[in-house]
Amino acid sequence: MAISECASHAIVAADASGCWDGEQTLAYSLYERLEDDMLLLADRGFYSFYAWGQARRTGAQLLWRVEAGLRPYWLCDLDDGSWLAVITNPVVGLHRSQKERLREDARQGRDLDRAVVVRVVDYTVPDRKGDHIRLITSILDPANATAGHLASCHHQRWEAETGFDQLKTHLRGPGRVLRSRTPDLVRQEI
Repeated sequence: MAISECASHAIVAADASGCWDGEQTLAYSLYERLEDDMLLLADRGFYSFYAWGQARRTGAQLLWRVEAGLRPYWLCDLDDGSWLAVITNPVVGLHRSQKERLREDARQGRDLDRAVVVRVVDYTVPDRKGDHIRLITSILDPANATAGHLASCHHQRWEAETGFDQLKTHLRGPGRVLRSRTPDLVRQEI
C-alpha cells in the first residue's frame, strides 16, 4: 500500500504486509504520515468513520469516494451544487433523538464528538454508462475548491496507477519477479 503524488508519481509513504492484510488495513499505517498541506484522494472501500477521523487528525484535507450505501444527513445546499452533510459514528448506536441533536449541533456550528460534517459532491460520468460518483471532502467551503474542481481532482487519482505501472513493469526490468518467500525478505527486496 502506498501514498503517491499524482503529478510526479513519487511515493510519499508505503507499507507492506502479508497477503492476509487488505489495503484498508495497511492504509491505517499510512494515515499517520500525512501532513497538513496534503490532499489525500481515496477510492471506494477506504472510507470508514474511524479511518476518516484518523486521517483527518493529521490536518490533511481529504477527498474520498464513498460507497452508495453511505447516507450522509443533508444540512444545506451550496452554490456550486455540492452540499454539507453530517455523518454519525455508526458504532456508537445512537437513538434517533440523539442523531437529531447531533445534526442540530452541526447546523449551529457546535463541536461534534460522535459525528463529522463533510461536503458531498455527486456527479455522473457519461462515458461510463452514467456511473454515479459520490465524493465526501473535508474542504467545506466552495471558495477553496468548487465541486467541479474536486471531481476533476478525484479523477486524477488514477495518475498514481500510472506511477505504480512504471515502477512494477518498466523500472524493475522485464520478467523480473520478486524471489523472496517471506514478508521480511520481500520488504528487504522492495
